[in-house]
Amino acid sequence: MTQSIVVQVGQCGNQIGCRFWDLALREHASVNKNGVYDESIGSFFRNVDNRHEDPANIPLGKGRGKIKSLKARAVLVDMEEGVVSEMMKGPLGEVFDCKQLLTDVSGSGNNWATGHKMYGTQYREELSEVVRRAAEFCDCLQCFFILHSMGGGECSLNTFAIGPFIAVGLGHFKIRT
Repeated sequence: MTQSIVVQVGQCGNQIGCRFWDLALREHASVNKNGVYDESIGSFFRNVDNRHEDPANIPLGKGRGKIKSLKARAVLVDMEEGVVSEMMKGPLGEVFDCKQLLTDVSGSGNNWATGHKMYGTQYREELSEVVRRAAEFCDCLQCFFILHSMGGGECSLNTFAIGPFIAVGLGHFKIRT
């Protein structure tokens, strides 16, 4: 079975991504009433060993279900931590791996040049490491979904650091927009 990684960049990408994960869990719950990890959910989630932790209350189907072992194949990037912090505090927060987050506090102020020159340079290596780590959890990585706005500061992180790393650093990937 192949896997996909969702890279959520900036406020727009993280808000769209949050909705995506919610719908993915709900769709799986409508088909798989027991909430058992299977191949279909393995495309976007990895199964982790949490035997010693309490199950998370994650929205499933019509209400809340107990899931212990799912982590989204996601990288969350935002130079203003507000949206990512809200996601982590929300009902889906336990689905995301804290090691797959890259945030800062000040933001780019919707300035493409600030995101490109300042944050792109400053976080390039760290961003590459987070994306590489997400790829290492995959047995057969098929693709990346990069969710982002078409303008603003964080969009420039995609063009400066994420896209080229995926195309060159991980090899055999073509970027199509």
